[in-house]
Amino acid sequence: MPLRICFYEDESFRRFLPLTHLRPVFLLRSGILPLYRRAERYFSKVEFSLTSRHHLAGLISEQIRDLPVNIIKRGEDTNLLFLSARVRNYGDLPKLVKESRLSTIFKSEGETVGVLFKQEALDSVPKLATQDEYQAAFHDPSNAFPECKTSATLYGYTWDLVADIDSEIAADFAYLKPNFPVPTGVKIHPGVYMLNEEEIFLGAGVEIRPGTIIDASGGPVYIGDNTRVESQAAIYGPCYIGPNSVVVAGKIAGSSIGHTSRVGGEVEECIFQAYVNKYHAGFIGHSYTGAWVNFGAMTTNSDLKNNYSNIRVSLNGESIDTGSIKVGSFIGDHTKFGIGTLLNTGISIGVCCNIFGGGLVTDKEVTSFSWGNSSAYVPYRFDKAVDTARRTMDRRDVALSDAEEQALKAISEGSDPTAGLVSFEERG
Repeated sequence: MPLRICFYEDESFRRFLPLTHLRPVFLLRSGILPLYRRAERYFSKVEFSLTSRHHLAGLISEQIRDLPVNIIKRGEDTNLLFLSARVRNYGDLPKLVKESRLSTIFKSEGETVGVLFKQEALDSVPKLATQDEYQAAFHDPSNAFPECKTSATLYGYTWDLVADIDSEIAADFAYLKPNFPVPTGVKIHPGVYMLNEEEIFLGAGVEIRPGTIIDASGGPVYIGDNTRVESQAAIYGPCYIGPNSVVVAGKIAGSSIGHTSRVGGEVEECIFQAYVNKYHAGFIGHSYTGAWVNFGAMTTNSDLKNNYSNIRVSLNGESIDTGSIKVGSFIGDHTKFGIGTLLNTGISIGVCCNIFGGGLVTDKEVTSFSWGNSSAYVPYRFDKAVDTARRTMDRRDVALSDAEEQALKAISEGSDPTAGLVSFEERG
């Protein structure tokens, strides 16, 4: 029987702030593909739907044009699996879904991983519906949803995504490899050294200039279309460099770099969402960075304490032990750093911040729309911040959309729009 998978997010999106201010969890990434596309590795011939907080739906629709957002279209005799945006390891879930004869709640360590709606629970749900209508059917006492334990697991926090970079780039590379297109227009200059070439993919129009090293002996390297790798760059796998990017002199290792980024200096075990500018010297490690972030020259973060103890991160005012000795920075979209900025371990920095002064940022958590440094912050006026965002995007021939501007405005006003979240934790 046909199956449609609908990804949803719940209140746990807060654990992934500041990255989830402007995107749902399923658009975060650990490897090459966003989280929702991992399902392709485990479910064949399945269709997808996406749901999100309502105020982000327009913004997501601009980014993913081939999938409707918050409108779930179900075909005749199609079962529907609501799947958490946070799925980390699918475990036995695909097998359980295939074998289930009843509408079922799949649980892992007390949390809901997914909810399968079979035909008997769909009588009251229109073929074209919203997540709210499915929640109403879920809470209808006449519908039975027995629980089933699954070995699938969920991501808990952003640093879990960073921890999975190496394994997920390798897994995505292996999944995509059979269908890699034959690249055209690739230009590899004399003096380029590539190690373990069968695990290196260069997209169409890629240019690799002299004096570059691409080493895939530790894992695959994927370089997207129309990317230029300048001389004196060293790329160590597992590594993903998105299309339309530029890599300049420096070392990039174990990282997932989103499209249209400019990256240099030293980057280790990092995720850059997209449109990130780290063009100059400086070290960023074990970090997750949102889109449109600019690192001034010599901006450097710490990702390891001198005493090698576990690093704690402050999230929404709560101090959390990450369980890891290597944790860097978590940086929201449109944030800028002046030259020589130093970031302490485990720091969380919000959206549209402007941090400068050349000193050490000692705060564990910097709120969105902050201007200054640890000596003193003042509010970054919304109109000024948006003007900077617009100018930054114009430089890449991208217009700031009304949907993104309104989402930024909600953040600046401190509003907490949560309409559209889904909860399958308790039945009414």
